Amino acid sequence: MGKNDDHHPLLHTTPEGAVKIPVPSVSVGRESGQARSGMKTAILIWLTLQNSIHTLLIRYSRAREVDAMFVSTVAVWLTEVIKCIICLFLVAQEETPRRFVHALKTQILQQPYDTMKVCIPAMIYIVQNNLFYVAASHLDAATFMITSQLKIFTAAIFTVIILRRSLNRTQWFALAVLFAGVSLVQLQGTKSKEIAGESPFIGFVAVVVACCLSGFAGIYFEKILKGSAPVSLWMRNVQMAVFAIPSSFIAIYMQDAKTVNEYGLLYGFDSIVWLTVLWYGIGGLSVAVCIKYADNIAKNFATSVAIVLSTIGSMFLFDFIPSLTFLLGAALVIFSIFLYSSHQSMVAALGRLRGEIPSTKEAFCL
Repeated sequence: MGKNDDHHPLLHTTPEGAVKIPVPSVSVGRESGQARSGMKTAILIWLTLQNSIHTLLIRYSRAREVDAMFVSTVAVWLTEVIKCIICLFLVAQEETPRRFVHALKTQILQQPYDTMKVCIPAMIYIVQNNLFYVAASHLDAATFMITSQLKIFTAAIFTVIILRRSLNRTQWFALAVLFAGVSLVQLQGTKSKEIAGESPFIGFVAVVVACCLSGFAGIYFEKILKGSAPVSLWMRNVQMAVFAIPSSFIAIYMQDAKTVNEYGLLYGFDSIVWLTVLWYGIGGLSVAVCIKYADNIAKNFATSVAIVLSTIGSMFLFDFIPSLTFLLGAALVIFSIFLYSSHQSMVAALGRLRGEIPSTKEAFCL
């Protein structure tokens, strides 16, 4: 360097003689923070729309007056096929074309024990999804949406039983409030459009059983996947599809063989049914992504707003008139959701302050 380098306005010399070139100050942190905030807002909006529209769609597809009602077991099977196709596409995006087939072979065929771990949960989720269609056939969208929040209650119970974790008093109180809220919703004195063959009791039982299966499957995943080799979210869903697709196809002929043999698999399918199936498939995977970026407050807010939107949508689509008992029960359910997760949020915040990484309770969502 020349002798005048020491006086150059952009060059500085350290005591050790090294030349430092200062980098112009750029507010990278601020920009990344704004981008993260924008992503959380977008996720919040999407979660809200996904939850509310899904509930209204599945109810509308089962409650409308049509000449031919579609077979729900076929809808569940097609949902699994769509999810598998989407996940295969996303795995292909993560890998090069040459490594795509190798990755599938390595993660699925050459690790049969790891793949077999998801067999039982995959089949449980098939039963759960079929039960949700049964529930949607007998319960209005708002009641269905609120009652399905019992999955929080069942997941907490299985956490205590299977994982031997303890709940604090606030969480137990929140579960009691949740149970009371759902009970009030079931005791509602609402007036809505009467549909022949509807039985609220059958719908309630279907939701309760589905929530029990959902709670068990989620906690079972957390237990069996501890210590497993890290597998991407999309590859894990492909592993599940190995069992979910054939088992859901078998369920079609176990439950609806007569209808399918006489009219075909796509009997009763129209644009509304296809939209419901597609929304079910995309929605489940998108929620799995949202779990990674959205915090508990955002997810709870989205669920709460979705309950409100489902109630409003039911009023317009199904002539649903909520009673005071229903509104009180819905308010208790929303309050319990925030109350139950408040302790978890506090633990996660303390863990981040100490530099710890809190355990993830949902490896993926279906």
